[in-house]
Amino acid sequence: MKLIAYRSTTAGDASPTQMGVVFDDKVAPLTSLESFYADVSAWRAKAALLQEGSLPLADLTLAVPVPPTSKVICVAINYVLHGKEGGLPMPPFPNLFARWYSTLVPTGTPVPVPASEPDGIDWEVELAAIVGDTMTDASPERGLEGLLGYTVFNDLSGRASQLEAMTLSTGQWGLGKNLDNSGVIGSYIVTSDAVDADNLRLTTTLDGESMQDGTTADMVFTFGPLIEHISKTITLRPGDVIASGTPAGVGFGKKPRRYAKPGSVVEVNVHGVCAVTSPIVDNAYRQ
Repeated sequence: MKLIAYRSTTAGDASPTQMGVVFDDKVAPLTSLESFYADVSAWRAKAALLQEGSLPLADLTLAVPVPPTSKVICVAINYVLHGKEGGLPMPPFPNLFARWYSTLVPTGTPVPVPASEPDGIDWEVELAAIVGDTMTDASPERGLEGLLGYTVFNDLSGRASQLEAMTLSTGQWGLGKNLDNSGVIGSYIVTSDAVDADNLRLTTTLDGESMQDGTTADMVFTFGPLIEHISKTITLRPGDVIASGTPAGVGFGKKPRRYAKPGSVVEVNVHGVCAVTSPIVDNAYRQ
């Protein structure tokens, strides 16, 4: 099953986000996003009974598929080859950092390059899991059972801010990983029963040129162990996002380093799930 978060194009940006089910080029309306995440299991069961859509997909505005209460938990250095390109050792346990919900945007949203990143911003294609159930102290098996599904995520990063923070003994990635509009997330969610998350192809293009091409088979920690580790400390709730890290091919790892600059277009794709596109714009768009 493929779910979608959308708004009515005619109602404008103020219209509430809705959830629906995708049938080819049509969408079957389901309920509001808020209502959906209040009872995921019930709405998923109702969605399974639908057989056709009534709304033309082309007439809808894509939206962020999780509620504003969502936690966005990201995993650093979770692909073997990505660790090697950065000269970093593989972590013995999941290395996590947080994103703010306010950075999440759907495909097509302009992403400004702030003045603090004069060389541009970096790309990171990721497979993101959307939590569908409340989980505390979950086993890996329970963790997988509690997922709603998967979408694509572009963890666009400000490397200058990130590297500056890492010169401190208490270095953190808060600024570099939370640039305005830099958490580009797919509006489609493919339910967990419809995809093999352990063997998906992930790609990135910059102005049509291939930058990343990897598979989730290179992940250090898969979603079961990730959820086990996270839920020992933090209760996961419906709508929370786990962005599982990126494969090799980021701009920081290239020689010479290469970043997306104003005028560029970055597309990231988790094949079989969905893709998102980001036009990169200059600092003036932050006003």
